Amino acid sequence: MKKMCSAAAALLLCQVLFAQGTLTGQLLDADTKKPLYLSTVTVYRAADTSIVTYRLSDKEGAFKVPGLPLNTPLRALVSFSGYEVVRKDFSLSADSTTLHLDSLWLRPNSTSLDEVLVIAERPPMTVRRDTIEFNAAAFKTLPNALVEDLLKKLPGVQVDKDGNINVNGKRVNRIMVDGKTFFGDDPKMATRNLPSNVIDKIQVTDDKEEMLRNGDDNVNNVGKVINLTFKKGVKKGLFGKAFAGGGTNGRFEGGAIANTFRDTLQVSVLGYSNNLNRPGFSFSELMQTGGMQRNSDVNSNRNISIWNNSGGGSGIKINDIHFGGITEYGGVSTSSGIGVNINHSPNAKKSIFGQYFYGNVKVDADRDGYTQYNNSDTLLRRSENERADVTIHAHNVGLGMKLKPDSVTSLVTGMNFMMGRTFDDRANLVNNMHSVFGNLSNGTVAIDRNNLSQNYSHYINLNHLSKTKKGRRYNLNHNFSWRLRDNESLTNSLINYKYPNTIDSTFNQLRNERIPTLNASISGNYSEPLAKRLSARVDARYEYEHLENEINTYDFDNGKPVNNNGLSNRFNRTSNTASGSAGLEYKYKKLTVTPRLRYQWQHFENKLASMNEAVVQELNTFLPELGIVIGKLNVNYAKRVILPNYRYLIPVFDNTNPYIVNNGNPNLLPAISHSLEVNMHANDPKLNLNVWGWARAATTRNDVIQNIIQQSNGMQIIEPINAQSGKSISGNAGVNKENKFTQKFTMNSNIGFYYEYRENYFSYNSSLSKQFSNNL
Repeated sequence: MKKMCSAAAALLLCQVLFAQGTLTGQLLDADTKKPLYLSTVTVYRAADTSIVTYRLSDKEGAFKVPGLPLNTPLRALVSFSGYEVVRKDFSLSADSTTLHLDSLWLRPNSTSLDEVLVIAERPPMTVRRDTIEFNAAAFKTLPNALVEDLLKKLPGVQVDKDGNINVNGKRVNRIMVDGKTFFGDDPKMATRNLPSNVIDKIQVTDDKEEMLRNGDDNVNNVGKVINLTFKKGVKKGLFGKAFAGGGTNGRFEGGAIANTFRDTLQVSVLGYSNNLNRPGFSFSELMQTGGMQRNSDVNSNRNISIWNNSGGGSGIKINDIHFGGITEYGGVSTSSGIGVNINHSPNAKKSIFGQYFYGNVKVDADRDGYTQYNNSDTLLRRSENERADVTIHAHNVGLGMKLKPDSVTSLVTGMNFMMGRTFDDRANLVNNMHSVFGNLSNGTVAIDRNNLSQNYSHYINLNHLSKTKKGRRYNLNHNFSWRLRDNESLTNSLINYKYPNTIDSTFNQLRNERIPTLNASISGNYSEPLAKRLSARVDARYEYEHLENEINTYDFDNGKPVNNNGLSNRFNRTSNTASGSAGLEYKYKKLTVTPRLRYQWQHFENKLASMNEAVVQELNTFLPELGIVIGKLNVNYAKRVILPNYRYLIPVFDNTNPYIVNNGNPNLLPAISHSLEVNMHANDPKLNLNVWGWARAATTRNDVIQNIIQQSNGMQIIEPINAQSGKSISGNAGVNKENKFTQKFTMNSNIGFYYEYRENYFSYNSSLSKQFSNNL
C-alpha cells in the first residue's frame, strides 16, 4: 500500500513539475483584414524580460506557443516588420493552461522595429521581406564560443563538420561583416575565427549578386548571404582569439587572429601552424579571394585537387599550388601560414578590399601499396614502396573593388595572383609478379621534381537595371587569366628485368615542361520585357585562348645532358570560340518556361613541332536549351560540345616513370553530351521543415577514356582514345526537421539518400568492355 501511495505521489509531483501552458491566437492586418504570415510571437518573463520561447505565425496568421511555465507572470510581444508592436501580459495556471487571444489586429507603421523595441524586448527572429534577422542575444552560447557555434543554434541553419553552412536547405555563398568582405568572403573564415559575443544581429538574405550574374530573377538558383553586425562597442576596438594544443606522437596545432574595425576600415591578421594534415585556408576562401570563383573562364582551365580522409585530414591544390594540409602522397604534413585582410568602405557606394596569404607545407610520407590486373586466367601484381619528401611554398594576393554609382548600376572588379614552388623528392621500390611467369622485374625509381606555378587573373562585372521599365537589364563581363607551369623532373632508375630476358636497365633522364596559357573572354546578356508575362533574352560570348607546351627531354652521356629529340616536342594551341543565344521567358504565376537556342562556333589550331602542318578543328553547332521552373521545382535540359584536354592531344611519350608511360592522341574527337537536371527545394519556416532533391541523367558520345596497353615485362603504356556513348544517372534527396521543445532544448532530425549509376567503357590492350557501377 505504501508503495502504491509513493508511486501516486511521484506521478502527481511529475505532473506539477512538468505541467506547461499554451498561448494561441490569430494575427490580422487592421486595414486589409488579411492574415499576417511569419509574424514573430515572443513570450518573456515579465519580471526580467528573459525569453521563454517564440514561434512564427502560419499562412492564416494563426500561432501556437507551447511550453509556457505556469503560475508565472508572462508577457507576449507580437512584432512584424512595418507594423505596430502589440504587447499582452498574462499568466497561466493549472486550472487554465491555455489562453486563446482570438484575433489580434496589427496596424501598419513605418517606424523601424529597432526604434520601437528596447534591446531586452527584441524578438529572437524577425522576417523582413526577403531577409531573416536573428537577435544574437536570444541564443545563448559559451563564453569562448565562435560564430559557428552561434549559427548552429539558429532555427533553419545547418553547419556540417567541414563548416559548410546551409540556411533552410540553401548553401551560404559568403558571410559579410557589417556589410563588408571578410577574408575573401569565405564563410568559414568568419565563422571559425570571430567570437560569438561580439555579434549583435545575424541577417540572412538571397545572394542578389549571384542573381544579377545569372541574368534572371529565379531565386531557386541562388544561394544565401549572411551579414554579421557587430555590437556598437566592438566597432572601435581590437579583438581576436588565439589557440594552441599538443598531442601524442609530436602532434601540435596553434594559431591566432586579430581584428580591428574602425568606422570605414577593417583590418584582420591571422597565422597558423599544425602537423595534423589540415590546411589553414579553405578551398572556397582561396577561390573567392580576388574573385576567382566568379571567373568562369579560368575555371575551364583550372586544375583543382581536394583531398579528404576518414581521419579528418584534408588538403587543397589549385593550379599545381598547394595551400596546406595533406598532399596526394599521404604521410604527415606540417602546414604553416599567415594572412592579412583589409577592407575600406568610405561610403555606401564604394568598397575596396585586399588579401594576402602565404602558406608553407612540408611532407614526410612513406607508403606501401599494390595494384592487381586480372586478364583471363592470369594475374599481374605490381607492389610499390614509396618514400617522399616534399616542400611547398605558396603565395596568394587578391585586390578588388565594388562600386554602386546609383541604385540600378553596380560594378565589381578584382584581380588575383598566385605563385607556388614545389620541391618533390621521391624514391620508389617496385616489384612486378606474374601468376604464371613469376617475378617479371624489380627495381628502384628515384624522381626529383622542381615545379614552379604562377597564375594571374582579373575580372570585371557590370550590371545595370532600367529605371523606366521593370525587367529590362543588361550584364557585361570580362575575364582574363594567364598561367605558367614550369616543371622539371630528374629520373634515375635501375630496373632488373627477369622476363622474357634477364636484363639490367639503367635509366637517367631530365625532363623539362613549360606551359604558358593565356585566356581572355568578354560576354554579355540583355533582357527585354515584351508583355506582362513574356520577356526576350539574348546573350553573346567570345573567348580566346593561346597555350604552349614545350617539352625538352635529356639523356645523360658520361654525366652530360644530351637532348633526346624523340621525347621532345613543342605544342601550340590557339582557340577562338564565339557563341550567341536567343530565348524567350514566359511567366504565369509560379510557372516559368525558358526555351533557348544557342549557336556556337569553335576554331582550334593545334601545331606540333614534329608536324609540317597544323591540325585545324572547326565546329559549328546549334545547342538547344530548356529551363522550366514550377514553384520550387527546376527542370533544365542542355546539349554540350566538350573538346578534349590539350594534354591528351600531344603524341609525345612521357616516361618520367618508366613503369607507366603516357602518350597523347592528336586524333581525339570532341565529346557530345545531353543532360537533364531536376532539382527542388521547399522550406516551411513555420514548421522548421526543409525538403530537397536533385537528379541528373546524362549521355556522352565520344567520351575520352584511357587505353591501357600491358607489356610483357610489366610496363604499361597509357593512351587516350574515344569511346562509344557513356551514361550516368545520379540523384539525392533529403528531409530536415527541427523540433523546438523549449528555448534551451532543440532536436534536429535528418534523413537522406544518394544514388549514382554509371555505364561507360574500359579499354585494356585495345579491347573495349563495358563497365557498370552503382553507388547508394
